[in-house]
Amino acid sequence: MNRRTPVAERATVHDVARAAGVSIATVSRVVNGSAPVAAERRDAVEAALRKLDFVPNHFARSLISRRSRAIGLIVPTLTNPVFAPTIGGIEKVLDAAGYALLIHSCERDPDKEFAQVCTLLDRGVDGLILTGSMHKPQLAPMLARRRARFVSQDVAEKAAFGPSIALPNRLAMRAAVDHLHAYGHRRIAVLSGPTRHTPPMRDRLAATLARLKEFGIAPPAHWIAETEGYDSQSTRAAAAGLLAAPNGPSAIICTGDILALGLVAECRARALRIPEDMSVVGCGDTDMGHYVDPPLTTIRMPFVELGEAAATQLLAILAGARPKNTLLTLAHEFVGRESVRYCNTTQLPET
Repeated sequence: MNRRTPVAERATVHDVARAAGVSIATVSRVVNGSAPVAAERRDAVEAALRKLDFVPNHFARSLISRRSRAIGLIVPTLTNPVFAPTIGGIEKVLDAAGYALLIHSCERDPDKEFAQVCTLLDRGVDGLILTGSMHKPQLAPMLARRRARFVSQDVAEKAAFGPSIALPNRLAMRAAVDHLHAYGHRRIAVLSGPTRHTPPMRDRLAATLARLKEFGIAPPAHWIAETEGYDSQSTRAAAAGLLAAPNGPSAIICTGDILALGLVAECRARALRIPEDMSVVGCGDTDMGHYVDPPLTTIRMPFVELGEAAATQLLAILAGARPKNTLLTLAHEFVGRESVRYCNTTQLPET
């Protein structure tokens, strides 16, 4: 005869109330923080909670309140490390407010994103944080029909989607161009990430070329390279194209730090010194740029603040604030390090 191992039963609110010698309502007030409780009774309840290892039943609570205390987040990919600090910022705000975070990666596929939004809503999340500006046309009306509360982050500056927060993509790249120009560089090439499914990257590339034009600099077409992705092979292949031509650029602006790292690796493979033979500017100021030698000159993008702002705005909407289709653009900061040198050669390339 098989005997089952006894399973310890989870303590209930009734058990806590009995052990503390108080009412169930008092226990509820202490656990939920919904109303003041006298210090003596609060101490008794907290002692009983610890003794009984009481774990609140959030599922049962959600059935009563019709609130799951969970937020869904969809990001384009988890392979690009720039999303890690943004997720950290979101978690910091949500943790403090007692919310759980459910994360999906749509791999920059609008169809997959649409399906993930439906799944998260079906699972009863209280709100959504969407990343980027590429969505199926059916997404907006579906969110409206289901009265879903959401915030968009990392959107293109001219493509807000509901209440939105954007990185300062255009201003950041203008600052990168200004720095190189102030250091005497006129032979400037551009290494961009893929723009097809990343509107913010299109903003960065367009802003870079526009600022160069304002200074009378028009890089030839073969000095403007776009990677297929953010992996090392794709980045180095695009960088190799920029470095292969004779009489090439004296400096290269990268629309992301991860691209700058691939460029640095390709320069070293070709025995090119940084900054003596090639000046490099990145964008992001991610941790990766701190480890490259020499340290990378870059533009600090507020990735943590992006996540914090998105989560804070969503919590305000959940608390009753009226959602507005407005765009908040965060600030950037120039970070000068050692990957750029003064240049005395200002002759422009032949087009």
